[in-house]
Amino acid sequence: MMTRSFRAELQKSRRRHDWLVAAGIALVVVLWASVTYDLDTPEELASCYSALYFAVPLMNAIVMPVGMAALASRIWDSETKGETCKLLFTLQSRESLFCGKAALGMLENLLVCLIEVAGVWALGLWKGSTQAPDPVRFGWLFLCAFLVNAMLYFFSFYLSLRFRNQVTALAVGFCGALIGLFAAYMPTWFGYFVPFGYYVPLNGVLMNWDRDTRITTFYLTDFRWWLLGVTVLLGLLCAAACRRSIQTKEV
Repeated sequence: MMTRSFRAELQKSRRRHDWLVAAGIALVVVLWASVTYDLDTPEELASCYSALYFAVPLMNAIVMPVGMAALASRIWDSETKGETCKLLFTLQSRESLFCGKAALGMLENLLVCLIEVAGVWALGLWKGSTQAPDPVRFGWLFLCAFLVNAMLYFFSFYLSLRFRNQVTALAVGFCGALIGLFAAYMPTWFGYFVPFGYYVPLNGVLMNWDRDTRITTFYLTDFRWWLLGVTVLLGLLCAAACRRSIQTKEV
């Protein structure tokens, strides 16, 4: 039954062109990150990948709260517009409906993160980076983006379930992007209280800009595994809230 539900969600997503939307969100992040820093001199190319490791999470904090809200609202929008909940609940269990939509959302999230990581690797090659790509850093970039995206997706999905107007999730996502951007330029401890911008404190790269010489230096730092654990916990809580909302939804 769950497999059948997931197949049904895939068919709906093709008609909505969700895959193009997911790919477009990732490409916006990659292209924006590519023009954030000038990577032309030998010194800059020696830290090319570090610069990209730093830029992509910052762009994610701006784009992904809105992007995940868009994907979540589109996944539930067909049921809202078509008033199909009552029909769906007679054809399949509420549990299978939640699992199908959750699986589809995570599959689209996976596509976004894979395009981002591949884009960073391709940008380094295109710019002629003399810094060797670090598989561990690529893995951390992918893991953090996927888990924070998942948390934001389920939070937005919950808003889509609770409010009939799907603009609500988009509006909250837009506000979250602004708050996340603000938190990115505040002390690191401040970012711990802004889940919308967890991409930045989870970032494993720090930047130091010398105002006199106008030279930017990037430093690789240790990973904040505890914050990643907090992200997973928040994501599970949001997913549980979505599941509960579908199970108790009145039709």
